[in-house]
Amino acid sequence: MVVASVVPNRDVLAQPGSSEQIIQQLQAMRAAGDTSPEAAQALKKIESAIADSAPYALRRELAKTRMFVLQDSLDSEEALKAVESLRKLAEANGDVDTVSLMDIRRIYMSHADDDIGKFIGQLNEVRAKIRSDASPEVMEALELSYGNMYFDAGNFDTALRHQLAALDWAEKLPLGSDRARLFRLGTIADLYNAMELPEQALAYLDQAQAQPNATIPARNRISLLATRVIALMKLDRMGDAEAVFSQVEDLAGSDDSTFTALRIGTLRAEMLLASAKPESALARIDAVETLAGQSGSAYYLARAWLLRGEAQIQLNRVDAGIALMDKAIDFFQGKGQMIDVLDGLDREIRMLREKKQFEGALRLMDRRQQLWSQLFRNERGRAIAEVEALHTAQALEHQVVTLSSENRIQEQRLRAERLGKVLALVLALFAIGVSAWLFRAIRRARGERDRLSEVVRLDALTGAASRYQFQRRHAQTPAAESPGLVKRTLLLLDIDHFKAINDQHGHEAGDAVLKAVVERVRRSVTKDDEIYRWGGEEFLVIFKHRDDESLFQTVLGLLVEIESKPVPWHGQVIAVRISGGWVQHPLDDGWKTPLTDAIRWADAALYHAKNSGRRRIEKVELTDNGRLKLVNRRPVDMPQLLDWQRSGYVNLRTVQSGDSSKKETEELSV
Repeated sequence: MVVASVVPNRDVLAQPGSSEQIIQQLQAMRAAGDTSPEAAQALKKIESAIADSAPYALRRELAKTRMFVLQDSLDSEEALKAVESLRKLAEANGDVDTVSLMDIRRIYMSHADDDIGKFIGQLNEVRAKIRSDASPEVMEALELSYGNMYFDAGNFDTALRHQLAALDWAEKLPLGSDRARLFRLGTIADLYNAMELPEQALAYLDQAQAQPNATIPARNRISLLATRVIALMKLDRMGDAEAVFSQVEDLAGSDDSTFTALRIGTLRAEMLLASAKPESALARIDAVETLAGQSGSAYYLARAWLLRGEAQIQLNRVDAGIALMDKAIDFFQGKGQMIDVLDGLDREIRMLREKKQFEGALRLMDRRQQLWSQLFRNERGRAIAEVEALHTAQALEHQVVTLSSENRIQEQRLRAERLGKVLALVLALFAIGVSAWLFRAIRRARGERDRLSEVVRLDALTGAASRYQFQRRHAQTPAAESPGLVKRTLLLLDIDHFKAINDQHGHEAGDAVLKAVVERVRRSVTKDDEIYRWGGEEFLVIFKHRDDESLFQTVLGLLVEIESKPVPWHGQVIAVRISGGWVQHPLDDGWKTPLTDAIRWADAALYHAKNSGRRRIEKVELTDNGRLKLVNRRPVDMPQLLDWQRSGYVNLRTVQSGDSSKKETEELSV
């Protein structure tokens, strides 16, 4: 696409209003998404007509447009120099948003996967300086950089949270919103593929490809189609994958880049291996390896080793194949490319299982499990949130303690004043006045103390107990080791599509839904049960003194109570749907685990309910095998819980509001 432009001369730039016209022209070039040689030539003509003394706003737009249009032709060093040059210009003109934006770009452009923590730390420093009213461009770049870095490091849950935030900001961008949204949808689909959730990946790809083809550059269409091929392969829909790959090959003629050739060649080799055609795959792998060597792509060279090893194992050259796959996996781990490490381990485990080399497969499964544990994919962010919540609650508690101390001091002063009344009538009258003032002050202080205590103990909106109250109440709960300890059942609930309720009806409507849910839960439980607002639209219910049959009836009744009636709101009605995770504490007799471990189990089950279509509760039950293999352990996240299910360690039972109690009770008793 050629960008038509009217190139101004320097005399025109001196005229009032001409700078604004050229700024609009430069912004139009970026909005068009054109990085062709014709666009670069048009930009060069505009640049030659702009004087060094031009207004800052014009020079800033020129620098931004130059970085965008020339992104394919600048090497990394030149690109970093362009970023630093614009940063200095923005800093000299007090443009804090552009300074932040360039800092974010510099960090992302220079980051290394094998030291991801260092660069995330640098992003944190930039975020601390960003104003609350920062532009969507800054916020989208920040969330995007976090998301991509965590993705590269294999921290999928954290990456997904940031990519979804970047998608929200992309829709608010004044320039290139459609293009930015397209990229984010594609990356989110890649994430879901990496998380072994191909159905969700296809859903986001459908959103991306709903845009008119004219707005999608060929390279990005190839990338989206390649991601779709991977999702279809994961679903074992090889016929559909072949049809989509044909579209990829048709489009490849319009993009002669080495990167595209390497990706397409690698994808074709993966498809051939998935169809058990190792000889044909080796021919493709040879071509990828040659091209990777010529272009200096160490990444695709390692991918070629990995796929060649898989082909060798399929051809019964097991030892040679394992050696190649291990070589590739070690390379990826050394570079911090954890997505490829996990993919390599999964491939090698699958091959060894097919060849009935179970000892080697178990060794690799253990390595993969250790890696999952080290990644703390959603543990770290959640731990930070808990620390922040605890800090806030401790600050409130400190206020309560301080007010109590002030009360004691005031009471002591009051007694001293009363003793002074005997000295003289005037002093007595004065003391009475002081006493009355102090009495009112004490009452106010005590009222403030009680109010703060209530804030710490209860959630102000819903009246449910607070998360801090849970920490205070259960901090000393025994680790489920006493034979006489009362068993508890935990139900972690989350309102489905709560963001959509807020977006459609407003946050006050969302608040009404939250209050209604707590009221309905209260009607379904006893005074001995506990209800906590766990965070946002999440609630934790702890049941006591129930046998299995009555507990099932209670949970089913709770679901029906919550979902049976919509919440009225200003002449409208809002349907309420709920998902949840259900677990017993302890999971097995004799397990010495704290109550917080049971919450992790429930949380993983809740995520599974969400990803399985919502409006359901997933109940976790140990198998006999699981009682031996998972003693005192808890899942890091949902994928690990599903791994344990596939390994036969746990069963997941689904409870839905439409289920019959008799049928479900029979299933749960199996």
